[in-house]
Amino acid sequence: MARSMTKQREALKLMLTTYLTSREIQAATGLSKSAVCRYRRAAQFKQLTWSTVEHWPADRIDAVLNKRPGGGKVLPPFDYAKLCDELTAKRMPLMVWYVDYQRQAYPHHRSYSSIAKGLRAFRKTMPTFMHMQHNPGERMSVDFSGHVPHYLDPKTGKKVKVVIFVGSCDASSYFFVKAIHAQSIPEFLRAHADMLAFFGGAPAVFVPDNAKCAVVRTGTDLELQRCYEDLAKHYGVTILPARPHHPKDKAVVEASVKIFKNQMLTRLRSFTFYSIDEINERIAVLLEDANNQPMSNGMPSRRQRFEAIDQPALRPLPPDRYVHADIVPKIRVDGGYHVLVRKHRYSVPHRLTGQHVSARLTHEVVELFHDGKKVAHHARSNAMGGLTTDPTHMPDAHRAQADRNPESLKAWAKTAGPHIARFVQAQFDQERSFLGLRPADRVKTLVGKYGAALVDRALSDCPDLKTANVTDLQRKLSVMAKEGATTPARRSSNARGSRTFKSPEFPHARPVS
Repeated sequence: MARSMTKQREALKLMLTTYLTSREIQAATGLSKSAVCRYRRAAQFKQLTWSTVEHWPADRIDAVLNKRPGGGKVLPPFDYAKLCDELTAKRMPLMVWYVDYQRQAYPHHRSYSSIAKGLRAFRKTMPTFMHMQHNPGERMSVDFSGHVPHYLDPKTGKKVKVVIFVGSCDASSYFFVKAIHAQSIPEFLRAHADMLAFFGGAPAVFVPDNAKCAVVRTGTDLELQRCYEDLAKHYGVTILPARPHHPKDKAVVEASVKIFKNQMLTRLRSFTFYSIDEINERIAVLLEDANNQPMSNGMPSRRQRFEAIDQPALRPLPPDRYVHADIVPKIRVDGGYHVLVRKHRYSVPHRLTGQHVSARLTHEVVELFHDGKKVAHHARSNAMGGLTTDPTHMPDAHRAQADRNPESLKAWAKTAGPHIARFVQAQFDQERSFLGLRPADRVKTLVGKYGAALVDRALSDCPDLKTANVTDLQRKLSVMAKEGATTPARRSSNARGSRTFKSPEFPHARPVS
């Protein structure tokens, strides 16, 4: 039975300053007669006086008048702070630790119950929480709920569980809830895009937990999911994950998850859903009510706080919504300046041969990056084993060889001249069209030597292009070029003429015209 320190001090004062009997002191203090007698004997044995005892603290008086628990044995001091840190670091139960402690450290000195009691008393002296100051629009915390609803598959009739994604603005506690199919990376990133559209702006920091869809490796060598980093880069947000086993780093969203569990999930279970869209429609109604509900401490509702605090501080969203893209890192460029991505080869500039690039894949495009800079952009192809090449990525010799095909030569001929186009087309209209490659290529060489206008004029004189051949065309161009060379050349404007020259003997003579 616990002893009253005040009654002990009062009884000791009456014993040392008055002549009252033990029974009278018992009646005055409310202590038992045996306790009063024991205190009197202890005071007489230790020759106490009230002038000495008057200024003693209560615990010293109690130690003098009463025996210590455990028969008065003096035990070595125990470091409960060290024990608490060790149990937390190793995530070890006290009983497991006590077995090792009893066998190795201090056998027979302390019982498990006494250590447990001392540890509970020490933990009560430790701070239990920290008041956090959240700046407006700075942080958004995200998390998943451990308690999830389900819907019935109309085809099979089986229950299909969904995952609940929760995000909140830390300054106002305004939160967002959405049901998704799984904790996969595409679903996780799509939920982030929906959350930012719901809030109407982007924060400075995302605070997720350490789920695999967000964090690949925790600790000092932290590694985030590349796709998650891509989303953060698109919206200009920094990712700062919570520390492992420290859920209070994102306490606001933990409270939002609790609200979903206690208020919204209970109401969802009273409905029968047949698709995830039906669940999200009902969640939107319940979410509106939860955000508009006044807070229990008399504060304004979460929506009012969001409109006053967070919304003005959020940064505007980019014009384009984020589209999920798969990131494929460190792909080696082969000797043909192509990289193999999803069983299809895409070209990069030939100067990157032998180096490594990373690929960003969406449903429509493939973007290739080297040292953080985009070096290639292609439409995505699903042709397995196919080849997509940008001519600008090729060396000059390779580009010239690639252009030596019927389609390229026909396209070039259309830009060179109408008669050249008719002649080239006639070369490929024969039964074995590939035989037209050589004459069409020679015509292209002649255009480079004599010019497109002269070649086109030479071909215009041919009444039948089917009977014309490149050898005759080359002779005709040679003759036309020589005839053009025999015509009198136009005097250059730089020539000064005979009028500018004067005889040194007759400097005043007039030049002969």
